Amino acid sequence: MTNKRISIHAVLLIILGLMLLGILAFFLFIFSLDRGGTYHNNINLADLDNDGDMDVILHNVRNESEFTAFAVLTLWFNQGNGRFTPTRIDDYQHEAGWTSTAGDVDQDGDADLFVYHGYRLRVDFNEGGEFGKSRFISQPSGDAQYGSLLLGDLNNDGLLDGIVTGCCGRMFTVDEEDNTPNLTWEWINASTPTGILAPQSSAISALDGLSLSAADLGDLDSDGDLDLFAAVIAPDEGRNTDPTDRVILNDGSGNFVDSGQHLGNTDSTSVDLGDIDNDGDLDALVGNDSGASVWINQGGADFALSSQTISGDQTLKVFLSDLDADGDLDALIAGLNKAVIWWNDGQGMFSKSNQSFRYTKRYGITVADFNNDGLPDIFAAEYYNKYKVWYNQGDGTFRTSPPS
Repeated sequence: MTNKRISIHAVLLIILGLMLLGILAFFLFIFSLDRGGTYHNNINLADLDNDGDMDVILHNVRNESEFTAFAVLTLWFNQGNGRFTPTRIDDYQHEAGWTSTAGDVDQDGDADLFVYHGYRLRVDFNEGGEFGKSRFISQPSGDAQYGSLLLGDLNNDGLLDGIVTGCCGRMFTVDEEDNTPNLTWEWINASTPTGILAPQSSAISALDGLSLSAADLGDLDSDGDLDLFAAVIAPDEGRNTDPTDRVILNDGSGNFVDSGQHLGNTDSTSVDLGDIDNDGDLDALVGNDSGASVWINQGGADFALSSQTISGDQTLKVFLSDLDADGDLDALIAGLNKAVIWWNDGQGMFSKSNQSFRYTKRYGITVADFNNDGLPDIFAAEYYNKYKVWYNQGDGTFRTSPPS
């Protein structure tokens, strides 16, 4: 009897041990899955439901090498009371897409949704906050790559056009020796006589073969059209392994030409344009693996590196915004799990603040006025179930509840 009781106890202990090992293995799997891949968290902003406040378009992608593990597109609708409601978008034919943004492409007064799949761009037309019929914009040539979406009127005709940048991978696993260059292309908005979107796409040859980790549109040479600042990250292999950033100028008709400026000599991860030194032209804040660099526009899109380097850890995103309401653009430098404010002295020199905002690397982060008080706030979200908002108090401090 004693041996039988011991045997039962032993079996129970074994079962319990196996259960604990199973639970431990599950959490280790989740932990390794979370740490194993690279996260591409892309956030853009638009008033998607026309209620007067800013909503958030969040695209989470995690990939293993060139294999996409998953991608989630979430629309975070601002309720105007310090709360956001997520809506997960089910993509066409289960294509998750790699990046997304929004803009009024059909000029009906609301923001339409753009989703890039690596080989074509899908437009979901906004119908009162619901996204119904779709159109597709095919890229001119080239294999699928991760990229960024930029929207703007590129040829000054009053219609919304766009640029899709090629970056850091392809949609399908390819031969290690396949050095097919990344493709950056633009599409110019046009319509048929019946009003159906009929865009024309073409490659931007000035960026042929370059991997763009990020880019930003702005009038860099003050001639009235949108130019392109390209933040470049050099691949280990490929036709072009030069990591220097590029200034690409628009001739006013949507034709982009390399200005000849090759800026910096390290891989760049992000860029934001703004008048950092208050002289009336656009400068560039560029993130990299060890912080950020400040490029000052000397006039006519002639950039010179500032004497100051913003040091830190690997930077994923940079933002320029007047965070303390003193009339100049401050910097928010966002890394893997923390964002830090750097104050601008009004002359383009930055000093590190003691304020930081923590999140995990699964979070995307952005800056905008989310409670309509005229002050920029900070928003971070993960997939479709977790988010944080730090509200600006007007004196350069932030808290997680909106001011009363």
